[in-house]
Amino acid sequence: MRKIYLLCFLFILSGLSAQKKDKLYPITIYEKAWQEKNNDARLKLIKSIWLEDSTFEDPSASIKGIAAFNNVIAEFYKKNPDAVLTSGAKVVKDNYVTWEWKVLDSKSNVIMTGRDFARLNGKGQVSKIIGFWDKEVTMSEADALKKLESENFNVVAQYFESVFKTKDFIKMSAVIEDGAIYNQAEGLPYGGTYTGFTEWTKMFTKSAEFFSLEVEKEPTYFSDASKNEVIIYFTVKCTAKKSGKSLSMPISEHFDLKNGKITAIRPFYFDTKQFAEFLKSKK
Repeated sequence: MRKIYLLCFLFILSGLSAQKKDKLYPITIYEKAWQEKNNDARLKLIKSIWLEDSTFEDPSASIKGIAAFNNVIAEFYKKNPDAVLTSGAKVVKDNYVTWEWKVLDSKSNVIMTGRDFARLNGKGQVSKIIGFWDKEVTMSEADALKKLESENFNVVAQYFESVFKTKDFIKMSAVIEDGAIYNQAEGLPYGGTYTGFTEWTKMFTKSAEFFSLEVEKEPTYFSDASKNEVIIYFTVKCTAKKSGKSLSMPISEHFDLKNGKITAIRPFYFDTKQFAEFLKSKK
């Protein structure tokens, strides 16, 4: 008798497993359609699991029908010709299936990630797909670099304001990484390499013994966000404390950044020798 019960249990279990596999069949074809780059072959796959009233929605599209869905995938590959799609385990409940997915480039870098929810009609077809994107990952490389560039600009602008306008060293310290390096030209009376914010303040204090300044021309910002670099170009008008003379000097400063903080600064004076002599000259 126990043997009969065991066989019945295994039969039922096998039946449930088969039902789950049957439900996943249209999802398997759906994923194959997304992986198929040939338009005609892809359309054939879509027709086998998609109806004219089946709908697809994600942040990029909201469509109904077979041809429209095929066009969504075609447009995706126009923008991402080397994309490779992978997906995670499927969770099935009643006539719903959900799973996570990734899109990789040819070098296996993640282009975008997300989660899909599918509603099935019980006849081996998909009636609705809703796709959600991970916004942080799905941001295009250009948009991501633009966002990073903006963040880096804000950090450098805060530093510039604190040093040259408000003299607010507390606010400035918030954007300086521990152990950050400041390289001043050796020819200057306060020249040298300064490591860490405490040393930076000593350098600023020492430089203030030689001159006072005002910003004559506001900075222009340049950036290579892919390298976390910002360069600013501006002009200061300095008054030497020894001579009382004034001098306008264009300066550029090169900033290295990491995780929203400055890790290194190297200023370049238009004429370092002239500037050094100006600071040392007497009345």
